[in-house]
Amino acid sequence: MKEASVEDLHNALSSYREKYSEIKKKIDKLDKEEQKLEKELETIRNHLSYYDSLVSDMKKKMQGRKNLDFFDHL
Repeated sequence: MKEASVEDLHNALSSYREKYSEIKKKIDKLDKEEQKLEKELETIRNHLSYYDSLVSDMKKKMQGRKNLDFFDHL
């Protein structure tokens, strides 16, 4: 078995540091993107909740109008 020289070990360590740095940058970028998407999702959920409530209110008003129309026909 051939023993690695100090220089070879230093080069390997340097290479692994570069790879680690690249991977860490990608992870940081993905974390930021995830946070952005979570904020967008929260906004969408808020809008959906608002529109669900609006539709529910409109349905109640429509049901009330149908009842009034029924009484008008009597």
